[in-house]
This record gives sequence, structure tokens and C-alpha cells, in this order.
Amino acid sequence: MNALGKVTNFHSELRQACAFYRVPYAVALARSLRLYAVAKFSRKEILGYGLFVPSITKTMPVLISKERSLGRLGRRNPPDLQPRTENKDEFYATCRERGLPVPATYGWTRERRQFDADGNPIDGMREWGSYLAARLPEDFIVKDRAGAYGSGFDAFHRAGSAFQSAASGEVHDIDGLLATLSRSGGDEGVVIQERLFDAAPLSVLCGRRGLQTMRINTLLHPEGRVSILFYMIKILAGNTLSDNFSMGTTGNLIAFGDSDCVLRGAVTRHQCGSGMTVVKVHPGTGVSLDGFKLPWASEAIEMVKTAQRCFPMLPTLGWDVALTDEGPRIIEANARWDPPLYAPFLMSDADWRAIFGPG
Repeated sequence: MNALGKVTNFHSELRQACAFYRVPYAVALARSLRLYAVAKFSRKEILGYGLFVPSITKTMPVLISKERSLGRLGRRNPPDLQPRTENKDEFYATCRERGLPVPATYGWTRERRQFDADGNPIDGMREWGSYLAARLPEDFIVKDRAGAYGSGFDAFHRAGSAFQSAASGEVHDIDGLLATLSRSGGDEGVVIQERLFDAAPLSVLCGRRGLQTMRINTLLHPEGRVSILFYMIKILAGNTLSDNFSMGTTGNLIAFGDSDCVLRGAVTRHQCGSGMTVVKVHPGTGVSLDGFKLPWASEAIEMVKTAQRCFPMLPTLGWDVALTDEGPRIIEANARWDPPLYAPFLMSDADWRAIFGPG
């Protein structure tokens, strides 16, 4: 969509949301322009979070855009050290060295070169194909090596020498799979990994086989203590392969719970198309999101406290953890994590101000 089309859509969606929230359009537009030009919010953030609505922004201890939040996080997580987690091959190598449970990695690409699971280069496409054909299991995933928000994500099911993409449904032979890998990730490349699935009790929530990751945000204090800033779990509810939320545009949910890891509801995009609303029941399965006990969640929290101490150079990280039948497994850690504007109550006012406040 061109720039004019995006602006036109924004105005149309803003008018629709104004009607619901009973905010005069002229007032909402003026506030949106200030948020865009001065506070560096994107149009997607303004509409997605309903930031033109005063009653919504009053619930936010700190009103900060994604763009500006990265600068505030950079005060704690030095940008030159962020590749320690953002480059997934480097991150997984550190986790394995420290005995942290992560998915099995079968190989990756970087700068148009291929590497085996141990980081040894593989020269030649025939050799690369032979290596993968001998090692890839029945289910595996591919994702961007340095991506975020599920970029480049696809899952494949193998039946002998045939590899079917869950995203497109296309079936490839090994040469077709190699061509797909070559097109993915650009120079940054991709990581090829074991596909993990939810523990059976957790899969009941969405009613299908998939992965709904728990996000746990940690803060390492100077004396070595690790505190939990907040946790939530991304629930599959849309017609999507991954649990990415993307301000509710995917149809997925972000569920929140109490200190005992019992869910107390979830947030989703409001039906008017702007702002968030709380739901207590999964819209597809009818399973209650109030009182649902998360399996392995307490163990996951203790695990990431240990993991955070393995990355002292990046003292505040957002951990994505799979809650599998075998226990919790670390999927990735994010040094550039998003402030939870979708549910500001997840994090205490003091932590909001300490991490994202001015100064």
C-alpha cells in the first residue's frame, strides 16, 4: 500500500474508533498528530493502543513509543552488546555452554554461507543438502537469525524426502527446501531448529497443536538479584502459525495471571479496531482464561532468573519460553523488548518509571 493509501486508512479507522470512544474527531486527530510528530509514535501504535483516548492514556504510568523505548533500554542494555541475544546462533551457543535448555539447532545460514549445528561451515549446496537431509526430523522450524516478532517464521513437516511448509502448504524436495532457505533471511540468514509444542494441559486453551510461549521479563540488580518485571503468555486465537500478537492484529491474545501463575484474563484488540479489551474466555474454544493454571510456569520463572545471570552485560531481557511436556525450554531472549502498553498494569509503576521514565 502506498503512503496515500495508508494515510487514508488511518483517517477512516480513526473516525470509526472516535465514534465508539465518543472522542471528537478533530480532538483525536490533533492528539494523534502530536503523538506522531513529537512523541515518535507510529500510526499503528496510535490506533492499536487507542492513544488518542484520554481515559486510555491515563492508565499508562509512562507514555512512550517503541522508537523511544529502544533508547531508554539502551541505557541498560548497551546497543553494541545486544547481538549477544539478538543473533540467535550466538545466543543458543551461550545457552548450551551454560546448560540452559533450548531447542535443538540443526544449522543456520549467515552472509550467504551455511553452517552445521556446531558452527562449522559447509561449502557447496550439494553438501548442505546432504547434511540437512540426514539430520532434519519430522517437525522443524525456520526463522530469521536476527529477526523479531516472528519474522521469517515457518514450520515444516517431513515425510521421507518431502518437506511441507505449514505457512504455504507447498511440498518441497530437498532442493526446493534449500531454495526456500536461500530466499529467507537475506544476508542475516536463518536458523533451523527443532519444532516445539505446548504441554498437553496448555494446548487445551487454543484447541490445537502449536506453541504458545510465555514471555517473562527480568531485571538483574547490581548485587546479583534478579526480579521479574512482568510475565504474560501469548495465546493462539487467530488463524496464524505463530503466537505473535502484533497489537492484536493477528487475532491472538495476551493472557495475564497472578503471582501463582494462574491466569486471570487476556487482552485482545477491541472490536472497534482500536485499543485493547479484556476477555475472560477463549473466543474459539470457550475455555476459561480466569483460573487456568499454567503448567511449568513457576519452573520457567526460576529458569530465566538463572538465565539472566548468564547475560550480565544485558541486565534486562524479555524471555520467550516454551512450556512443553518435558518442561520449560528457552526459545529466545530479547534485549529490545516492548513496553507493555497493551496491558500497562502488568508492570509496577515504579518499574515503568525506572526503565522507561526520563533521566
